[in-house]
Amino acid sequence: MTHQRLRKQNATNAPGQYSRIVIAGKTVYMAGQTGFGLDGEPAAPGDPATQARQACENIKTLVEEAGGDLSCVVKLTTYITDRAYRVPVYEIIAEYFGDHAPASTGLIIDGMAHPDMLVEIEATAVLP
Repeated sequence: MTHQRLRKQNATNAPGQYSRIVIAGKTVYMAGQTGFGLDGEPAAPGDPATQARQACENIKTLVEEAGGDLSCVVKLTTYITDRAYRVPVYEIIAEYFGDHAPASTGLIIDGMAHPDMLVEIEATAVLP
């Protein structure tokens, strides 16, 4: 099976390169998306809901670039840095995924790679 790697870029604050998206057959793996836009610009430091919205927008863009849409997303893993962010973050996720309801795991962690990050969402999709 061939793999297609899209949006390769250098990692921030770490050596090496990574792909924001890898397509293996009909499965699409996305790197964790945060409150940083795909252009690298931060969205609303300190605001977990706005960061979740940006992460969901990034996921939407990436899955569309792979040839799918949000209904193709089958699994989300959401990382937050404070339990208090759970409700505002999941309200945004519900806006984007609604009736599609991917399998989901949520984790509360001590910190992210960048101090302004409060939310990170990993997604896996299966193309039709």
